[in-house]
Amino acid sequence: MLRPALCSLSLALFLLAGCRDEAPQTAEQRAASDTPAEPTADPAADPAADPMVGYDLRRLRPRGGETLAAMFDRMRVQALADKKRVVVLFSADWCEPCKRLDLEFGNTHPASMIADVRILELKEEDWKAAARMDEFNELRRRWEPALGTYPLAVLLDEDGQRRDEMKAAKERLEADGLEPTLPVWFASTRSSTS
Repeated sequence: MLRPALCSLSLALFLLAGCRDEAPQTAEQRAASDTPAEPTADPAADPAADPMVGYDLRRLRPRGGETLAAMFDRMRVQALADKKRVVVLFSADWCEPCKRLDLEFGNTHPASMIADVRILELKEEDWKAAARMDEFNELRRRWEPALGTYPLAVLLDEDGQRRDEMKAAKERLEADGLEPTLPVWFASTRSSTS
């Protein structure tokens, strides 16, 4: 009984909100009001100027006779050729923070925040199942001596060296009063790596 009354009230409020106490418009006045507004100079005010995009994520899996190091180097060079910055991510299916990252990778964000980054992901399980954990660990040691801690996300410079790391970035962003998210991290590092 209450639900139909609320629906009627909502509909009545909607109809009243749409009514105006004005004189009818002439055809010229209606045409003038249909003229599109001047484009705004602020790209943030124009969603088309900064479209929403998903993460550029590539998962490296054991394949044929190609070593992990060769596969990674090939994909890193390709990312640079595509004008992308590279983040290498080591993760594991059993790791709770890694699962939250996996969920984040399904989100979209403004292109200005994430479109210039390619994430090269390596999951422990892929390499363990192929009995190639030695390659996995050796590649990880390029940027982090400690093994077995996840997730490890490292932003690389153009030479493939460690530029920044996600956990250190989280502390820095929080200290600067910024939200410690991947998109904010990527955006905050842009000027220092370009």
